[in-house]
Amino acid sequence: MAAPASEQIIRQMFATFTDFSTSLDQLQAFLTSDYQQIVDGRALRLDDFLTHAQALREALQSLEITVERIICQEDMAATVHVARAIRPSGHISTIRVIAFFQLREGRIALVDELTHVLEGNSEDKTLGSLQ
Repeated sequence: MAAPASEQIIRQMFATFTDFSTSLDQLQAFLTSDYQQIVDGRALRLDDFLTHAQALREALQSLEITVERIICQEDMAATVHVARAIRPSGHISTIRVIAFFQLREGRIALVDELTHVLEGNSEDKTLGSLQ
């Protein structure tokens, strides 16, 4: 897969992930059936990730992801991105994420990421794997 295609897939997945009006099926279309995400050492399978996405939709008013850097090479990519979450209470969490992506046949198969809370409280450390 060409690097521009990988970048486009990742950016489209982020747009779908943060658009709470989209269905989880639309989000799942970006992922392989054996998808795995590792967040700060915690492993999520596809079903866990979809539960995570739903939990965020229920816990947050909005979520924005800004890609600061992205590097793609064939079926691999790395990003530095910032997630800004707003809860219904108005509490804002800002989390910096460094992520490695492995793609296969036009879908994301693996995301391995480390997170760092820039703004928020200690609870916000678990937003990346909220169930």
